[in-house]
Amino acid sequence: MRDDGIALGVGWTVLVDGLGVAMPSVIDFEEALNRTDGEDRALLIGNGFSAEYFSYANLLDKSGLVPGTAIRTLFDTLGTVDFEAVVRALEGAIVVERAYGNDAHAAEIEADAQKVREALVEAVNATHPAHREDLGVKYSSSSAFLSNFQTVFSLNYDLLLYWVNLEKSALKDGFGLGKTNGAFHGPFRGDAYCHIYNLHGGLHLFQNPVGEIDKAIDCGSGVIATITDAIAKGRRFPVYVAEGSSMQKMRKINSVSYLRHCYEMLVNNPATMFVYGHSADENDAHIYRAIFGSDVKHLYFGVYRPDSAKLRSLAGLLAKHKLTSGSEAEYTFFDSESAKIWA
Repeated sequence: MRDDGIALGVGWTVLVDGLGVAMPSVIDFEEALNRTDGEDRALLIGNGFSAEYFSYANLLDKSGLVPGTAIRTLFDTLGTVDFEAVVRALEGAIVVERAYGNDAHAAEIEADAQKVREALVEAVNATHPAHREDLGVKYSSSSAFLSNFQTVFSLNYDLLLYWVNLEKSALKDGFGLGKTNGAFHGPFRGDAYCHIYNLHGGLHLFQNPVGEIDKAIDCGSGVIATITDAIAKGRRFPVYVAEGSSMQKMRKINSVSYLRHCYEMLVNNPATMFVYGHSADENDAHIYRAIFGSDVKHLYFGVYRPDSAKLRSLAGLLAKHKLTSGSEAEYTFFDSESAKIWA
């Protein structure tokens, strides 16, 4: 305990800046691995894992749906960026219009519902590489990075983790007991071997008619082609969390059994946790509530190009999440570039 009453965790050194605030030390990734040698490790990845290869601009902004049009206004009125929620609203309106004998208007709304589906297809193709090979990278270094962890939790809904894991296929995704049906394989089962949990869903994950999760597979033209066909022709939507606030994200997670299961696995995770490519901001407070509410004893948090301002901000955010959860877990910062996952 410092004289000013601030408790310092493991990995902190008393470096006092001009404001009299103790600054955390930063170790490299290899040192973090050495400190946890022999322990089970879990990894949480955020947008920073994919940012070099996948655009995380709001899919709605890339959809081609023009602000001020009725369809785009409906997104705003519903307070959502969820394409499926808008289509559900439109489909409900179609039923009402037909019941009142307004068949022409019902047909117009039905056409708009299809425009929304096609807009999501446009957005996915505008923001995501079509094929694994399109990235022009070798996956050996990123696959080697993943090999340090027994469990991976992802906040991303792109296919990069999916593609990296194909390098060695060492991490199972919970679909091993499923069967292939056309362009999909599944369903996901909680009793299957699983090391990858998509906390915010994924573009390759779809609910079937009974609410189970199937994953899209490559049928010869790539997984993205399967996804776009499922949306435009099959009228199915991928399960992913794109909401803005932590509360909205948690509401979506609780509405889908697969997402709820993934979140519960994070809550129940006992392994030492590493975080890569994430900022710990308030819009993902539910994630840190789960981490610090679990049995995790130590958190290693990756920081990209750490400087005093960034470290001070992150330390404050983590301290707040920790305090809210009443956790005794310690945390240590490591330089995320030293992990060299895209070497």
